[in-house]
Amino acid sequence: MFNFFSELVADFGLEIDKLNSFNIVNMSNKLVYIEGQKGVVKIGSESMSIRVKGGVVVVFGQNLKLKKITGTTVCIVGKIEGIECK
Repeated sequence: MFNFFSELVADFGLEIDKLNSFNIVNMSNKLVYIEGQKGVVKIGSESMSIRVKGGVVVVFGQNLKLKKITGTTVCIVGKIEGIECK
C-alpha cells in the first residue's frame, strides 16, 4: 500500500528514527492535515494549537474550523496563513 510519508523518507534517504513523530500537510492554504497529534490545546477562528510529540503545532489563519479529529490525526480548514512548530 502506498504511504506518502514513507515514500518521501525513502526517496530522500532520510533516517526515520531521526524524524519527529508527526507530519503536516498544507493543501493550497485551505486545509491542514496533522498526523501524530496528541491533543488539542486551543481552538479558535484565527489560531489553533495542536499538541504533538516534542511540542505544539500552531496553525494561523481566518475562519479556521476543526473539520475532523481522530485518535492520531487532525484536519483544519479555512484560510491558512501560517504554521508554526514550537
